[in-house]
Amino acid sequence: MLRIGVTGLMASGKSTVARRFEERGAVRIDGDALGWEALRIPAVRDRIAATFGAETIAPDGAVDRARLGAVVFADFAAMAKLDAIVQPPLLAMVRRSLDESVAPVVVLDAAMLASWGLDREMDGVVEVKAPEPLRIARLRAARGYGAEEAERRVRGQALPPLHAVKRHWVVVNDADAAALRARADQVWGEIVSLAATPEP
Repeated sequence: MLRIGVTGLMASGKSTVARRFEERGAVRIDGDALGWEALRIPAVRDRIAATFGAETIAPDGAVDRARLGAVVFADFAAMAKLDAIVQPPLLAMVRRSLDESVAPVVVLDAAMLASWGLDREMDGVVEVKAPEPLRIARLRAARGYGAEEAERRVRGQALPPLHAVKRHWVVVNDADAAALRARADQVWGEIVSLAATPEP
């Protein structure tokens, strides 16, 4: 079984690439979805309220993601505090999902791949890159944010460089959907060939 990480900054198109791999037969683990699931853990929710204020909890008792996002994307120190709260249970969920997957190729779709240190554990990492103006425009279109909020969120995210990855592919997203699919398919072909090659 191959474990392939797909990573990239917010609105870079990483999930588009990961879903393309899923269409081709990979099992996809959605790191973002697991992250939102981690926010529903009572102990995590309570620590968020204590750290960032009761206003980050919605009337129904769930974390108010919009309010929380407005805080952490405006302050790197606040983002680090949130990561310290959410990361341990989230990593446990990610590792469990990886361990339970038995498909020939498992794709971990996760912006925070290197931050979690999981890039070193992957058989390869696909890094999706897109220019900042395109990411801002994509975020505005997808989430309905105004220009200022979209810029704050995009510029409020920073990812560490990848380290010691076994194989590294770069996919550039320049807003040409056909070209993005073609490049993803090219990388997928290399991954399939790799999966079919017996380990020495």
